[in-house]
Amino acid sequence: MIAQSIFSTSMRARWISAVFCAAIVSATVGSSLAFQDPPPVPTSLEDIKAGDVDREPYQNATGLLAALKVSRGDWVADVGAGHGYYSTRLAEIVGPEGKVFAEDISDWRIRALNARVKAFNLSNVEIVKGTPDDPRLPIDRLDAVLIVDSYHEFSNYEGMLDKILHSLKPGGRLVIAEYSFAEHRAQPRADQLKLHEIAPELTRKEVETAGFQVVKCEDPFAKWRSGHPRPLVADLWLMTAIRAK
Repeated sequence: MIAQSIFSTSMRARWISAVFCAAIVSATVGSSLAFQDPPPVPTSLEDIKAGDVDREPYQNATGLLAALKVSRGDWVADVGAGHGYYSTRLAEIVGPEGKVFAEDISDWRIRALNARVKAFNLSNVEIVKGTPDDPRLPIDRLDAVLIVDSYHEFSNYEGMLDKILHSLKPGGRLVIAEYSFAEHRAQPRADQLKLHEIAPELTRKEVETAGFQVVKCEDPFAKWRSGHPRPLVADLWLMTAIRAK
C-alpha cells in the first residue's frame, strides 16, 4: 500500500511545507496569487494523516476540542475547515447521530475536504462552500462552532459573526483559536493580518459587538515552539463565547 501511495516521503514533506507557505502568502499578497499553482490535493489516508501530525503538539488539539463541550448527537461546524483535521476529530466526537459541517470558501480546500471525507468515510460530515460573508450554516441549529487559525482570514468578519451567531442555538458555543505574538498586538488590525495573526483583545471586541458573550480567553493556550513547519508562527490563544439564551 505504501508503495502505491501517490506521494513519496519526500513529496509528502514538500506538500506539508507548501500548504503552510501558501497560507502565509495568502495573508500577504492575496489568495488570487497564492493559489495560482496550489499544491496537489492528498487523496490517500496515509498522506492525509501526514499533514495532521503537527496539530496535537503545536495546537493542543485535544484541549482545543474540549473547549467546545460537544458530545454524541450534537451538530457542530468547523468554519474555515481547511484540510479538515478538526472536522475529522469532531466527527468522531459527535458520532453517527450527530453532524459536522465542514465549511470553507476555497475551491482547493473544498477538494481537500472531499478527499478527506472519502478517505476516512466520514458519513456524518457535510462539506459546505461558504462565501466571504456567509458560511451557509443552518439557522438556530448548531451546538457549537469552531474557528481555528481562520478568523483573521475573514474579509467580512461582521457578516460572518452575525451569521455564525444565528446558526447557533441559544447557549451554543463559539470557540476561536488564533496566533498572536504579544509584541505585535499594538499594531493596527491590517498590520496584524499581514503577519497571519490577530490579537485576542481585538477579537473579543468584535465578537462582543456581534452579540456574543465571551466567557473565557486562554492566552496563551499553546506556546510557540521552534521547529513548527509554518514559516511565521506565534503563541496560540483560545477564546470561548456563547450565544446568550
